[in-house]
Amino acid sequence: MAVEYPPYVNGYGGIPKLFAAIREAGVPPKFTQDFLGDVLNLKSSSYRAMIPLMKKLGFIDPGNVPTQAYRDVRDAAQAGRVIAARMREAYKTLFNVNEYIYKADRPTLMAKLRSILGAGEDDANIQYVAGTFTELSKMAAWDGSPAPKPNLPTDSPQDGSGSGGRKELGKIGLSYTINLNLPATTDIEVFNAIFKSLRENLLRET
Repeated sequence: MAVEYPPYVNGYGGIPKLFAAIREAGVPPKFTQDFLGDVLNLKSSSYRAMIPLMKKLGFIDPGNVPTQAYRDVRDAAQAGRVIAARMREAYKTLFNVNEYIYKADRPTLMAKLRSILGAGEDDANIQYVAGTFTELSKMAAWDGSPAPKPNLPTDSPQDGSGSGGRKELGKIGLSYTINLNLPATTDIEVFNAIFKSLRENLLRET
């Protein structure tokens, strides 16, 4: 039975140059050999294999149309996280065996690939798979850092979960003005009754 290899290219040393060129150029309607040579200026025939690699990684669809991941990887702020996410999907068999496989050295990675794929020691493609995986790993952000979140107002309600507590608000101070229309009288008891009522009903602290 034929071995089903994870994504790889023989000329894996050109992968960093490919992604650097992608960031500099606009998004094409289709990712073709002409785009590789004429726009990205990657004219070597070894770069032709990058097209099926980009498909397997999910950066272009089966019709060679760039996906959202292609657009996202052009943004330096999120490129590393995008590459890591695409690698976890494309090399799922490796990550299922060891979620930290990207930390493995070259001999360990190749031994793990032979074990998973049932390949022999003389299988030349294993070195290309390992080389492709390693070059992609160098550009990936494996720490899982989340995208920056917008700043929220300090008095925004929080759900109370986690270490970030709710910011307590102080008491609100109010001031007000009372206008009185006093009756035309000289009876002091009338005024005493009015101000007593004000003191008891309006001026009392809450």
